[in-house]
Amino acid sequence: MNSWLKPVEPAWCEVLEQALGRAVPLEALAVMVARQSQRYLGEDIALAPADGLAARTLFWFPRDVLKVARAVGELAWAGALPDRPLRVLDLGAGVGATSLGALRALPPAVKVAAVTAVDSDPAALAILRRLADGARTANLLAATTPAVRTLVRDLTQPGWGDDLGLHDLVLAGLTAVEFTRAHGDEVARGAAIAVFLREALRRVADDGALVVIEPGSRAESRALHVARSILIADGATVFAPCLHAAECPMLRTTRDWCHEDLADVALPTWLQGVAKTAGLRWEGLTWSYLVLRRDGRTLRGAMPAETPMRMVSQPSVSKGKTEAWWCGPITGARGDLRVVELDRVARRTTGARLRDIARGALIALEEEGIAEAEDGGKALRLDPTHWRPVWP
Repeated sequence: MNSWLKPVEPAWCEVLEQALGRAVPLEALAVMVARQSQRYLGEDIALAPADGLAARTLFWFPRDVLKVARAVGELAWAGALPDRPLRVLDLGAGVGATSLGALRALPPAVKVAAVTAVDSDPAALAILRRLADGARTANLLAATTPAVRTLVRDLTQPGWGDDLGLHDLVLAGLTAVEFTRAHGDEVARGAAIAVFLREALRRVADDGALVVIEPGSRAESRALHVARSILIADGATVFAPCLHAAECPMLRTTRDWCHEDLADVALPTWLQGVAKTAGLRWEGLTWSYLVLRRDGRTLRGAMPAETPMRMVSQPSVSKGKTEAWWCGPITGARGDLRVVELDRVARRTTGARLRDIARGALIALEEEGIAEAEDGGKALRLDPTHWRPVWP
């Protein structure tokens, strides 16, 4: 299990049920979840609003609450959160998976001054308020966590944020996908996402950050990185996940997309049967993300002097070797870099081995290790003395 992920505590089950205000048998919940999943895919499936809220609260909240943890963890590790009690703004908050996920991912020393949640659905916001209160009472959030202020707004309408002021941590979790799904291609979707994120960046303090979480599917991830290119051209700074400001190499072919996929993260045990009955995955956590700033500060700048790289695949272990893909300021023929560690070479070290590195990890690669960097598609052969994992 990755150290930056805190598993969802069993006590959340009771807090979620109390916030929803109704008991839902697991068999009925599985039906609601299956129908809500089809609606997320754009299908015209009948589902009562109350049942949709039940599915979102009891199933999708504990599934999605971890997706913001890497972004928050990287900001904290890099010392890139403002040194003051944070003002948090959640755009398209729903029932609070992203804002409450961010609060539980913050280090204990980081204090929160205010939390504002914005959504077009007042019923969802009411559940969010009860969830936050219940989690604080159950010691699932810090006792000093302030009450959540909620605002009903349509984020697709001009001027939605004119009176919101500045915030230190602005969150948009699974928000843009809701109003860009109707756009037919990734270029149009990316442009629509960029319009929304430009407005969101106006709500970010000079030393703050905008954290964007989107689904890990191909279409949504590629659209997000189209928006990334547009915003870089506008002058925005990409803090993470990228360690460079060049075009995303995954956009160079139609088959690739940049996303996170952690196979060792499972749903809480009380929901695994619901997922199986609904025909959904119960293990593995997938998402895509982007962290933007206005002050030029980057994750790369917080890393050691060696060449910074990120692991963008799971390690693939075969006879005598382990292979993976890295992304960073040095690239290979595909746009990112294929690396290989031979077992006979890896045995020379007592440190980390490539097969033990999780997707998304940050890597420091020394100049000597780049000597074999690729030309014409050959892989970079790793020497254990010339690379090391940095975070987590």
